[in-house]
Amino acid sequence: MDWKPGAHASTFGGNPVCIAAALKTIELLEGGLVKNSAEVGAYLKAGLEKLQKKYDCIGDVRGMGMMIGVEFVEDKASMKPAADLRDRIEVACFDRGLIILGCGNNAIRWSPPLILTKENVDVALEIFDEAIAASL
Repeated sequence: MDWKPGAHASTFGGNPVCIAAALKTIELLEGGLVKNSAEVGAYLKAGLEKLQKKYDCIGDVRGMGMMIGVEFVEDKASMKPAADLRDRIEVACFDRGLIILGCGNNAIRWSPPLILTKENVDVALEIFDEAIAASL
């Protein structure tokens, strides 16, 4: 950094380490992580939609890229939120080694890292399937 003292206007402005990190992040995103997110995210969503067909307790699967929500209901006819079921599934996933995040009243948010692979998705979906079955 070759700025003279007082050349920037804030305590945190112009931090060269932060700028380097931001530039590297942009490089990684442009270098394939955005594309991977779209492709692997679509693969994850398709797998979750298959589970939605299998289980009457999954009322909705929605999202884009790797940010996907799965809504749990008592049944598809009533679409009544199933918060307790969601909580049991979240714990059952954790017990099996899958960390997922409950959000809202009755949904689970999938927000994996952008480096996720289809092989990782297969393992996660298998665990999620087992956790749902064990929680019903």
